[in-house]
Amino acid sequence: MAVFVAVEPRIVRGEGRAQTVCPAALRAMAIWPRLDRRALARSGCDKARLARYISRRTRMPLHSIETLLERS
Repeated sequence: MAVFVAVEPRIVRGEGRAQTVCPAALRAMAIWPRLDRRALARSGCDKARLARYISRRTRMPLHSIETLLERS
């Protein structure tokens, strides 16, 4: 018996509400798996804010991080 399930990336909050994650944040979590998901969610889909947050945890410059997040 085969089961088909459609899976979408979501962050579930404590209240039970779900929020979809933007593609740039998904890429950031794939490249840097130990990032704080709440901090990524606070930055929204703004790549500059994501890059500023990530640059505090790595030695990479902002421009390089933004370039990585833009590529698919």
